[in-house]
Amino acid sequence: MLSVRHVDDILQRTMMWLFIAITYLICTTESSSASPEVSMDVGEIVHYHGYPYEEHEVVTEDGYYLTLQRIPHGRDNSGSTTPKPAVLLQHGLVLEGSNWVTNLPNRSLGFILADAGYDVWIGNSRGNSWSRKHKEFEFHSEKYSSYSFHEMAMYDLPATINYILQKTGQEQLYYVAYSQGTTTGFIAFSSIPELDRKIKMFFALAPITTSSNMKSPLVRVFDLPEGRTVVFDKDEILRQVTSRLFPATQRINVSNGFLQSRIDVYLSHYPDSTSLKNMLHWRQVIFPPNMLHYNQSTPPFYELENMKAPLAAWFGGKDWISAPEDVNITLPRITNVAYKKYIPEFVHFDFLWGMQVYEQIYKEILELMKKNA
Repeated sequence: MLSVRHVDDILQRTMMWLFIAITYLICTTESSSASPEVSMDVGEIVHYHGYPYEEHEVVTEDGYYLTLQRIPHGRDNSGSTTPKPAVLLQHGLVLEGSNWVTNLPNRSLGFILADAGYDVWIGNSRGNSWSRKHKEFEFHSEKYSSYSFHEMAMYDLPATINYILQKTGQEQLYYVAYSQGTTTGFIAFSSIPELDRKIKMFFALAPITTSSNMKSPLVRVFDLPEGRTVVFDKDEILRQVTSRLFPATQRINVSNGFLQSRIDVYLSHYPDSTSLKNMLHWRQVIFPPNMLHYNQSTPPFYELENMKAPLAAWFGGKDWISAPEDVNITLPRITNVAYKKYIPEFVHFDFLWGMQVYEQIYKEILELMKKNA
């Protein structure tokens, strides 16, 4: 029988070559210079575009250290002494905080919000490349990796939100999340009433609470052997190869809506790490038609009806991960849907990197924030 570590190693190598093969097939053989942000981390990207940047460390109740990244103001509003409304941006599965700043400033929500006068905080869930420390456990230990999105919701989000509110002196914040980040929001706000009351508005991009209609080939990634360790560990070889191949993408057609010149930047920060237990929990969500707690034999739902924070949701007609059929199961269970929008042509990554994301979503987020100030 293969050991968990051996299986994990095989999985990582398989995924690495899968990504390389896909990249090779969809790229031309032309060469061009890579985007400068390919080799930059979040702070370097933020500074590169002329914005201020801070890093903060938060400790969860169960001992995980999380890195929070902050853009306290925009490029042109540094002199204002008026307290700025706080916004928390939360990434999706096998992503990290950079996904909010890897587009150009006029297309990256982190920069857009900062320029609009908001105090922008970027979360990083346990286990990604920014949040790998624990009070007792080593990163690659089974004890460290014994978590899923349930723990992210019940521990990471409360610690993160409470820290931001304490630091800014505010009573509420805006929560903007993508994919798995919406999942943790739904769980946390429906399960912890005092946290729910601290959310001024919840903006859900490609929301997921059930995935029984997922059509993506990525569903097979979740069909993994049992074990509790790290998957999609940050692999510099994978990142270097994909980011070098993708500069030759002047004619690439991964999505008709992507800014093609930025593909190398996107892939230099994707995928990021999470635990195998998290992937197994997602597998459990995909195959039954409801959301179960990990390793739980009975099927009670999370009580989404308990969430009182106003929700605005955007979902895509061509999204094979946050399938519209699943979103239409979720939204009727939410008691305070302030706004919802179906975008027929959007695929899953369009909510972060699509050419039309500002016009279709980010502009509306700004309008809703202003209306609900």
